[in-house]
Amino acid sequence: MGELDQDKLPDLLELKYNSIGDAVAVLGSVAAIRDVFVGFQEQLYVPVGM
Repeated sequence: MGELDQDKLPDLLELKYNSIGDAVAVLGSVAAIRDVFVGFQEQLYVPVGM
């Protein structure tokens, strides 16, 4: 899968925040974090001119 695969999200959060609990304390709920992650990717890969 790609570098921004959702399966990698926990690992990325632990790299940045040391634990999922710390990430949740800073960013909000796990669902909210996942929604932002997915939304970011949708915007990142929008074809030019759309």
